[in-house]
Amino acid sequence: MLTHSILVELVMALEEEFETEIPDEEAEKITTVQLAIDYINDNL
Repeated sequence: MLTHSILVELVMALEEEFETEIPDEEAEKITTVQLAIDYINDNL
């Protein structure tokens, strides 16, 4: 499991890279890199 600060950085990087905003309630569910990948694949 990733630390909170790394997860925040990951979500911010994803938002910047994909020019999107991930809602806080969705960002809180991203606790692994795989879940981040899944979120991007499912929502873009």
